[in-house]
Amino acid sequence: MNSSLDRLKARCERLRSLDLACQAIHSTLDPEKALDLVLREAVRLTAASSGSIVLVNPTTGLLETQAARGLPPQAARLRLRVGEGLAGWVVRTGRPASVADVLADPRYIMVRPQVRSELAAPLEVEGEVRGAILVDADRPGAFGAEAQALLHELARRASVVIRNTWLHEQLRHKARLFESLFVLGQSIQSALSLDEALGTITRAAATLMDGKMSALHLLDEERAWLDLRASHGAGAAYLTNSRLGVDESLLGTVVRRRKPLQVADVR
Repeated sequence: MNSSLDRLKARCERLRSLDLACQAIHSTLDPEKALDLVLREAVRLTAASSGSIVLVNPTTGLLETQAARGLPPQAARLRLRVGEGLAGWVVRTGRPASVADVLADPRYIMVRPQVRSELAAPLEVEGEVRGAILVDADRPGAFGAEAQALLHELARRASVVIRNTWLHEQLRHKARLFESLFVLGQSIQSALSLDEALGTITRAAATLMDGKMSALHLLDEERAWLDLRASHGAGAAYLTNSRLGVDESLLGTVVRRRKPLQVADVR
């Protein structure tokens, strides 16, 4: 009877700790702070020695460390393909993982030599696995079924927080963008010449898109060539090639199709 009561009390205490953890991670809408809070609570709830949160970079498709605790600095620079390492396996399969001895598991990639066991849970946002949360311990078999359940439930609730912080950040970005576009419109209207207006547009384009260089080409009268009319941050090599054929260039493709085009690698 006492043992059953003790187990019930222990479970109630763990659930209370989980609720407190969820209250903590809901306390901010800043994405970086939210991830750090999630990881802090994950390490605390599971009594782990270290941990990390990895998310899929939508541009490169690689897993990148977004938060880390108790890990060496080089861990933050680690990049993994989906399916690579224990984190990649969790993201690819969408299943949690518990490794009692990392030295005996071929999926594990060593980032801290003292680690002996690891626990990982997927982070699912809007029906898609976008990352994983991992915690480590310095002794084999450190994580039992209760720790696995706690981490999995924390990951489930944290996914909601991550989604909300991302949405909030998107709204903030859009607000800044609209404000900048409004200021840009006023600057263009006050320009005294076409060249001045085009120069303002290229400078603003580089700033708004966080780009190193921007350029503006206009069609000639025959609509066969695109002539460089304004640029910002362009090097000498780009400026010497100031005329592009509509039928033979990447920019010409945009003109012919009348649609925007994004190229991941212009090489």
